[in-house]
Amino acid sequence: MNRLQTPGTVSIIMKDGDKKQAEISPLGKIAAHVPDLIVYGDFTQEVPCIESFDGVLLFVDISGFTALTEKFSMNTNLDCGADQLTQTLNHYVGDIVEDVLIFGGDVLKFAGDAILALWRVERCHIHDIITLAVKCSFSIQQVFSDYDVEVGLELKVKIGLSAGHISKVLIGDNRHQYFLVIGRAVDEVRLAQNLAKASEIILSPNCWELCDRNLIEVEKIQGERAVRVRYIKNDFDNEEFFERCTAHLYQHHTCENFEILRYASVLAPDEELEKSLRKYVMRNVLRKIDDNQPLEYLSELRPVTIVFVNLQFDETANALHLCKAIQDANAKITGIIDPLSGKINKLFMFDKGCTLLCIFGLPGDKQPNESTHALDSAHKIHLFCSTSLMKLKIVSVGVTSGPVFCGVVGHRVRHEYTVIGRKVNLAARMMMYYPGLVSCDAVTYTTCKLPHYFFEELPFIEMKGVMNPGTVYKYLGFSEKTMIYKAYLTQEQNDHYPLLGRKKETDIFENSLKTFKQSRKSQVIMYDGPMGYGKSQLMAEIAFLGQAPGQNRVVAIELTKINIWQNFFAVRTLMAMFLGIDTCKTYDARQYVLVNKLRGIVEDEYLCLLNNLFHVKFPTSEVVSRMDNDERNTQMEIMLRHILKQIRDKEVVIFVIDESQYIDTVSWQFLEKMIRTVPIFVVMSLCPDNRKARLPCPAAARIRNHHNTVYIHLRELPPSVIVQKACQDLGVVSIARELEIFLIQRSHGNPFYCEELLRNLHFNNVLQFHVLEEDEEKEDEWDNIFTRGVLKAQASKSPENKEEDLYICTIRQNVKLHNIMLPPTLKGIALAELDNMTPSEQMVVKCAAVIGVTFETELLLHILPEWTKMKMNQTLATLVDSRIFQCFGERKEVHAVKSTQSVSSEELCISSQTVKSIGQGSDLGPLVAERLKQEEMVMHCKVMGFCTPLLQEAAYELWLKSQKEALHLKCASYLQWHAHQCKCCGQGDFISFHRYAVEGMLHNIDTQESRMQFLTESTLNEAATVLVSEMLMKVELSRRNGSKDTMPAVHTTEFSKETFRMPSKVRRSLSFLFGNKRHSPDFLLRSSADPIVSSLSTESTMARNNEETIPSLPIQRPLVMQDSFRAEDTEIEFLNRMDEIILLTEMDKKKIKTISSCECEEILESVIVPLSHHCLAVEDNAWAFYYLLECAAAYVYLANNYMAFTYLNTAETLLKSLDAKEKGISQFEESLLYSLKGEVSYNMGQINLAKKLIKKALNLLKKGFPLTIIGAFFMSMVETSKHMSHQKKQFSWQTHTGREKRLATLYQQGHCLSLLWQIFSLDLAISSKKFARLAALMKVNCAEETQDESQIISSYMEFSLCCQLMGCQHEWMKYELMAIKRSSQLRIVGGGLLTIAKLALSLAYMKLCLGNMALAIQLGYRAHKLCVLLKKPKLDYIVLSDLFRALFLNTRFSEAVEVLSWLEELSFRDDNVIGKACFISGCLDLMLYAGFSFKPFKHCLDFILTNETNCILMSQNSIMLDLYSSLAIWFARLQLWDDFKEPFEKARRLLRRTSTSFSANHGFCKFVESEALLLRKYIEDSPEKARETLGKMARDLEQAISQCSTSPVYYPRVYHLKAYVQLMLGYDDYSQMFLEKAIQSSEIYGNHLELSWLEITKEWWFTGTAPMEDCWLNTAPDFPVWKTGLALDKTTYSKTKYLLKVPEFESDSLFSELESEESKTEQF
Repeated sequence: MNRLQTPGTVSIIMKDGDKKQAEISPLGKIAAHVPDLIVYGDFTQEVPCIESFDGVLLFVDISGFTALTEKFSMNTNLDCGADQLTQTLNHYVGDIVEDVLIFGGDVLKFAGDAILALWRVERCHIHDIITLAVKCSFSIQQVFSDYDVEVGLELKVKIGLSAGHISKVLIGDNRHQYFLVIGRAVDEVRLAQNLAKASEIILSPNCWELCDRNLIEVEKIQGERAVRVRYIKNDFDNEEFFERCTAHLYQHHTCENFEILRYASVLAPDEELEKSLRKYVMRNVLRKIDDNQPLEYLSELRPVTIVFVNLQFDETANALHLCKAIQDANAKITGIIDPLSGKINKLFMFDKGCTLLCIFGLPGDKQPNESTHALDSAHKIHLFCSTSLMKLKIVSVGVTSGPVFCGVVGHRVRHEYTVIGRKVNLAARMMMYYPGLVSCDAVTYTTCKLPHYFFEELPFIEMKGVMNPGTVYKYLGFSEKTMIYKAYLTQEQNDHYPLLGRKKETDIFENSLKTFKQSRKSQVIMYDGPMGYGKSQLMAEIAFLGQAPGQNRVVAIELTKINIWQNFFAVRTLMAMFLGIDTCKTYDARQYVLVNKLRGIVEDEYLCLLNNLFHVKFPTSEVVSRMDNDERNTQMEIMLRHILKQIRDKEVVIFVIDESQYIDTVSWQFLEKMIRTVPIFVVMSLCPDNRKARLPCPAAARIRNHHNTVYIHLRELPPSVIVQKACQDLGVVSIARELEIFLIQRSHGNPFYCEELLRNLHFNNVLQFHVLEEDEEKEDEWDNIFTRGVLKAQASKSPENKEEDLYICTIRQNVKLHNIMLPPTLKGIALAELDNMTPSEQMVVKCAAVIGVTFETELLLHILPEWTKMKMNQTLATLVDSRIFQCFGERKEVHAVKSTQSVSSEELCISSQTVKSIGQGSDLGPLVAERLKQEEMVMHCKVMGFCTPLLQEAAYELWLKSQKEALHLKCASYLQWHAHQCKCCGQGDFISFHRYAVEGMLHNIDTQESRMQFLTESTLNEAATVLVSEMLMKVELSRRNGSKDTMPAVHTTEFSKETFRMPSKVRRSLSFLFGNKRHSPDFLLRSSADPIVSSLSTESTMARNNEETIPSLPIQRPLVMQDSFRAEDTEIEFLNRMDEIILLTEMDKKKIKTISSCECEEILESVIVPLSHHCLAVEDNAWAFYYLLECAAAYVYLANNYMAFTYLNTAETLLKSLDAKEKGISQFEESLLYSLKGEVSYNMGQINLAKKLIKKALNLLKKGFPLTIIGAFFMSMVETSKHMSHQKKQFSWQTHTGREKRLATLYQQGHCLSLLWQIFSLDLAISSKKFARLAALMKVNCAEETQDESQIISSYMEFSLCCQLMGCQHEWMKYELMAIKRSSQLRIVGGGLLTIAKLALSLAYMKLCLGNMALAIQLGYRAHKLCVLLKKPKLDYIVLSDLFRALFLNTRFSEAVEVLSWLEELSFRDDNVIGKACFISGCLDLMLYAGFSFKPFKHCLDFILTNETNCILMSQNSIMLDLYSSLAIWFARLQLWDDFKEPFEKARRLLRRTSTSFSANHGFCKFVESEALLLRKYIEDSPEKARETLGKMARDLEQAISQCSTSPVYYPRVYHLKAYVQLMLGYDDYSQMFLEKAIQSSEIYGNHLELSWLEITKEWWFTGTAPMEDCWLNTAPDFPVWKTGLALDKTTYSKTKYLLKVPEFESDSLFSELESEESKTEQF
């Protein structure tokens, strides 16, 4: 027999075995959900009605379905979702259904994991049909008895057969109708199936009586009348038998010769029939059919609430009784659950029992409080059925909540919408094992959030087929008596579980309470925030803080949704707790307390007014008896206010109300009056249910808008607090960095989301816990390059009790956190929002979810199926108005908003905006105008984003895998055109010439350059290019011809010898442009790992067409150094040339289009990162690997080493998962992987690991590097010869073919060699220096082979720096001057200007390191100016940082502070965390060494504490070393040793993770200073610790001396500290020697800042005649504040230096203890 597999078709089985396909008709799609028994039934009868007939029933029970569903629902991987489960179920069930249909059966119902089929036949032919059904059963068993599925489970079938009299019962109304079959045959078929074991067929007693016993061989079952079928005898003609059966069944609409599997699937249109059939299909399904959507879209693993209702009837009930009772039950149940979005999914009857399956939370019906609705409905159903139905013996209800499979199960021509899963089985078992009551599981008990006194725990009962059911509860229902006074806070303040991240919120409460006590005016604080923001814990903390015995009294309650329907509940409960009667259990007890409390306050005759309020029985007085109800209520309110007035004078009463959105209307009204008349203090938390944030009634809105109300919008928790909370919840000191990022990204600052994510990970065994071990000397491996440092830093915060083990949390291996599905709780929250949208809105949201949290509207339109732009804009406008989406104008606005949100998350949002209540209307005109405005805004919007990222994740998970792949493919095909650097950066790849080096990539990208309508090299237009180039060429020629005219310097003229004579117009422009004006450019981030000139992305220049219209200077032969050549002249010439370039560029800039700023970061996050995700989703491994490497390279480029680390890990995992033969990844791309890993390792200070990885990359690039010094000697000779040959002649490419591919290799080889020489230069060994020089020389040769001037100049500068570090002054100066001269041959456009700017930056850096401050400052100012003109903020950030250091060390404080202010403006405006960190470092330096402040110390400390867990900042070890060391120095100087310990330890752990860059040496020297102060403390207080500290400091000083060889400007600081250590040890001679060394080196290297300190130190230690005053300590911490425009006199602050004091001790015993260390001091 052939099987159906093609969607949307019907198989036609021909005699020759071929299969044709027929389309399912529109009416057939509806008929597929209904059996033939209904399709061909009589629709003229009124319901309820009964129809009787004879037939054969087959019941197939499939064991293993629940386990299969559970397997998929428990799988956290997004790739194993509902689509795979749907395919597995329907492949199995569909084939069974096909067998039934082929054998002429009619599938009546799909009852979860069971199928009920019917053969309707005349009584006289029933024996043949029983035989036919048995044959069908054997056919099913033969194929499906033992069926293994892909996930490792086995499915088995058990079959029961019965025959006899059957009745069809129709119930319902004009909207919804249901059918069920009843009778003896129905009862027996279920009993027969229960007797069957796996792979068995059981005949019921009646079926055995009616069958043809001559054909069926059976065996008896002991103690039962039913029999087990063994086989069917083959002594009859099969063909004749089937023809006879076909004749019996023909009249029942079975197609002739079985040509069409089911005739109902090809029904012709029939409006009346369709109308009748639609009543039997759920509306959720009909919506999909009407929208012509595939029914697979309904299939999903979805959190729902199941309600099973079982009605057990009396034995005496006949068919009419049952029909009437079930009709009444259905009508009542529908009326109860329908308004709450509940649906009846199944209705069936066995054993005199009718069972209804009701579901809350199906697609389109999700509600936020479905568990509460389900329990309330269950209680009402139980109450009605048990009291109102005839012949009913018992009613039982089981309620469960959790993830189940919801979807269409069956065959394409016959299927039903059903739910399958463990929770469905559990609800059914609870219904049977806990009869006569409403039972619920623990999940429902927890999620409903009803008070615990609504439930009663039930005893444990073992239930068949249920493992670990958990606690089962009886739901008691709602009653006033049950609810009275029971509204206590569910959370309490816990010292072991402190409130995190809400300090400012609690400060507002404490400050407001102080104000209230002074003013005695009513004060209301309302904390508003979404669900899960920790409002309940905040209320518990406030209740704890408010308690003050004898002064304050706190009355705190927590409301639930059910309280909103109880008039006066909130006020009644507050007053009962206030009066102390909430714990009284009897009337008498309450009356006794009230009488005592109210004596003298309330007259006895009015006490009876409290009877209904507090459930007491005071006798009604005559005065009250004459009042009507309104008067009584009014008088009661007056009396309550009077009670509060009288008692508040004795103590302050604080009312705390959690979940105040559930306050009833009457209570709101009373509270409003009370606030206006009685001074009370009220604190509320609320979570508005609606997106417009309207309050429940006008009285609530008036309280909110009252002038004494403080309304606080709670913000999401910052990432650092989320990490703290995760550690707190898990009981560990640290979590893996990967887990940190996962929680930060997916919790979105919501603490409840964080808890649920952790609970889900723990439940699925993703988390692992380990004891924290100290192992400082072990070199980090790649996998823990981030986590080890994090763990050690967090361990410093561990408790005082060191005996307890400290634990860390990591992730189980081979777990991809980005593939983890949302927990059911969070998914349910998002689905509730999604289901309330229209189908169009849902489609837009789901398509946008595939793109990401932010998306371009053009891309959204590209993937929407056949949508017009107008339709999309209208839908988007609705979603923006509903706050589903938010609108950004451009990509960069996304980052601006994120920046604003990240800042505001640390601040409170105290709102003063007027809020309306629900029901308050507005004029139609303004609404229409607002709507039109909204649509217009959407039309101009290019980028949008989800307001709630959780919704994006949930919507994405709803797609089936095949649908996701199709959409991801469309996204990838669209985005690939934009996957390059921004226009400002040349529009090349982030990895130079990457696309050319990968086979087939250019074909796929399809010549990206052909789509670009502008020159990729230049950011100026062609006219500007010609103008600037020609002008500079003339200037250059005039200079070479002997002209002595030069241009004034930008800021100073101390290096200019002569003045360049220019036309008056140009001179006026020069005066205007270079007056006292300062520019504050934007800047982005740049990798701190590239202290020299980084490689310029010029592949677009190298790869463009040879027909070039831009004039260029010919490349001359290399320069030859003449003895008379002077470096000073060349440097002055370079400065003057930069002045000319700046002037002409500024002049021409006015005539051309403004140069755009760098947008690489926006492109990375909106294009390249999504592209990598899309390629991974469609399993295009080659493309995925390509874009993962681009992502990593871009993040390295942007100095985000952690994100680079993350994408490199993903790329490496992908590479390892590919088969060696089929992976399709070239050696070049593998080399890129190791090269990038090496660069990240270098940036993170893992030098040995970096060296190993870089060498591996070079081997893959076929660029060998020697392992021995002998090999290095011979290779140096070869490379020197090659370099000389390059100098003598210009290298030329032989052919154009393959040129770009060769360039890609050369660029990558050069990049690896650049890193390698820097790595070798860190080692002090002579052999390492030789290796470093060789690598730098090989880099030069690679650059010269590329013929790229930018690369050549960059390589010369690197070689110059390498020679500088080795002390080779001749080569150092030679290559520096060669680079400067070569730059004069550049075309002064786009890339050329950028190269000059980078050259100036590199020169300024080198001069700064060497102490040539004047030249460093001159170069720095000009480089800054070029960065402004070119809009290269990423470079400008580095320039400003170095420029500040140069000015600061030169004690030019006014200029230094001005540059620092530029840095502040840029970094905080662009939210550049590294820029901010450098700014904070500068502020700390001003306080520590200049004696004044730009920002107060607290501001700096808050920044460090807030951002120390920032993944970008944590990857910048040099900066963090600087910051932590600065804090340590501050605390040590002020003797705050408790505060000193933590930053000192953090800095110490970073020492071995830093390079020898200028900033690293700056931080290292600071650390040694803090170490010296610690040594002084130990000498004074703890001599036993001094020896160990002295040994460590000796090693650190030795290392500092070696590291300062790369930054000699810091030699004075190191010698200064060595002198101090010698002085502390009593060696005055050594101390004076090192002090003189320090003074000499300060003068040599231009470190005026250190010199001024040394002069004071010398006077203090040796030459002073009178005691000196420590001006720094006398001024700290309140330093004078520098303000903009303030002229600072450096002499004013020159004496505000910290005095390094000699330790005080009583005897010389310390020296004897340290004599053993004397040998160590010799190395000082």
